[in-house]
Amino acid sequence: MSHRLLCVDPDEDARAETVASLREELADLNPTFVSCGTLAEAESALSSETVAVITEYELPDGTGLDLVREAEEVCPDAGCVLYTATDPDTIPTDDLQGSLTEYVGKGSLFGDDRLVKLVRTTIERGGQTSYPVPQTEDERIDALRSYDLDSDSLRGALNRLTDLAAMHFDVEIASVNIIDEHSQEFLACHGPATEWESTDREASICTFTILEDDGVMTVEDVGEDPRFESRRTDLVEMGIRSYMGASLLTPSGLRIGSLCVYDGEPRTFSSADEEFLRTLAATAMEFIELHGRADGTEVAG
Repeated sequence: MSHRLLCVDPDEDARAETVASLREELADLNPTFVSCGTLAEAESALSSETVAVITEYELPDGTGLDLVREAEEVCPDAGCVLYTATDPDTIPTDDLQGSLTEYVGKGSLFGDDRLVKLVRTTIERGGQTSYPVPQTEDERIDALRSYDLDSDSLRGALNRLTDLAAMHFDVEIASVNIIDEHSQEFLACHGPATEWESTDREASICTFTILEDDGVMTVEDVGEDPRFESRRTDLVEMGIRSYMGASLLTPSGLRIGSLCVYDGEPRTFSSADEEFLRTLAATAMEFIELHGRADGTEVAG
C-alpha cells in the first residue's frame, strides 16, 4: 500500500531536502510524495487519499494554516504538521487544535527526528492524531482499563510516593498520571498539582514519556524543547520549566502512565536521579497491581 504525503515549502531546496529525508526514513512504509511551493498548488493537490500534510507557515499566496483548513474539508483524517522556521508565538493556532497534529521547528534540535516520528505515527495509525502514540496503543489501553484505579486507598498510597519524590528532588510539584486514549488523568499529586484537572492528551508531556524505550524522559527546559514549542507558555504558567517522568510499566511491558516531577526552573537530572525515579514508578505500579488483585480485579497486561 502506498501512502500519499503532501510536502509544501516555497524554498525548493528545503522542500527537496525534507522529501528526501522522509523518503529515506519511511522507506519501509512506501510513501508517495507530492511536492508544492504555493498554497494554490497545494490546495489543488489535496485529495481524499492524502494521509499527511507537511507545510511551511509562510507561503507566497497564504499560510500553512490556510492549507490545514482546506485539508479539514478534503481529507479530514490526514495528519497536518506545521514544519516551519516561523516563531510559534506569532502563529494563531488556537482555532486549529483539533486539526494540527504538531508544530515542529525547522532546524531545531531533534526537529528532523520529531518530524519523521510524527509522520510515521500518522501513517501507522491510519488517521489524524494530535499526539504521538506507541505502536502497542490498543494493547496499552486494554491493559490500562483492566485496572481498578478509582480507590481512595490506592490514591493515598500513590500520594505518599509523590510526597517522597517531591522531597527527594526538592521540587514543589510531583504526580502520578495515567495516559488514557485521549486524555491524561491524575491519580496522585503533590503541591500545586492537587488543583490540576484531567487534560487533553495533546497538552500532556507524559504522552511522550511512554514512548521512551528506557522508561524515563527528562526535559531540562521546556522552552528549548521543540516538542513543546506550541504549549510552552501554558507549561511555564503551570510552574513547569523542567521535567522528569518514569513510565508505569505493566508486567508485560506496556506503559500505562508515569510518575513525574516538575521544577519551575531549568535543571539537569543525573543518571542516579533517573534510576531513583524509575524505582518509585516501579513501586507505584506494584501498588496498582496489588490493589487490582486485592479487589478481585483480573489484571491484564
